[in-house]
Amino acid sequence: MTNMSANFINSNKAVLDPDGNGSVDVSGGFHDAGDHVKFGLPQSYTASTLGWGFYEFRDAFRQTGQEEHMLEELKWFSDYLLRSTFRDSSGKVIAFNYMVGNGTVDHTYWGPPELQDSAKYPRPATFATAETPASDQAAEAAAALAIMSLNMKNDDAEYASTCLENAKALYRFAQTNRGLGNSDGFYNSSFDEDDLSWAAVWLYAATSDMNYIHDINATGPDGMYTGYMKKSSEVLPIAGKTSGYTVGIPYGAAFS
Repeated sequence: MTNMSANFINSNKAVLDPDGNGSVDVSGGFHDAGDHVKFGLPQSYTASTLGWGFYEFRDAFRQTGQEEHMLEELKWFSDYLLRSTFRDSSGKVIAFNYMVGNGTVDHTYWGPPELQDSAKYPRPATFATAETPASDQAAEAAAALAIMSLNMKNDDAEYASTCLENAKALYRFAQTNRGLGNSDGFYNSSFDEDDLSWAAVWLYAATSDMNYIHDINATGPDGMYTGYMKKSSEVLPIAGKTSGYTVGIPYGAAFS
């Protein structure tokens, strides 16, 4: 059960279902709370925030004996996000699964997930595609994977590279297919510029590519923002005037 159209699935079956078994694997990740919905924004935000804390204060995790445990938790997030990202042979993202379950339906069930009857409580998988954009969701996932690439680069270079390549691809996918994702009325976005900025900042930290920063703070000939910061200047006026804001760069990352 999915929001993808039959035409889209048929056109992209080789990417979505390479083994031809008629299903996709979107296992893993975390439930939102006592219910069993895997909501996209809380999941990716949590992954990126925990990853950020680990990136900044890894020594503290090591000194308190929590480094291995935190890496295990972060990898559980990133494995799920990687599994939920479907790319074609050129590396382009075709679809990204960002929600499993239904908020209203799942909230009527209280019990262990292994006993939840999928016939009585359907668990649809919701995907971002060119037909059904969810740039907020894809960008948040891109941020989480970019941070994970930084946290893993000295431990597992191959895994870090996989995270980074998928982060870049998800960011491009989000940029190309703008539009807010569905969340069944829970954890809605009002706009996607904040999510795209979050992804861009961490992709800059991981690559030192200033183009990501320019996506945020680009300006036109009149000096007004044309990048993602344009939205911030529109929604956060000071004394009746639009105002400029300084782009925050993660501690430890420096302009080259």
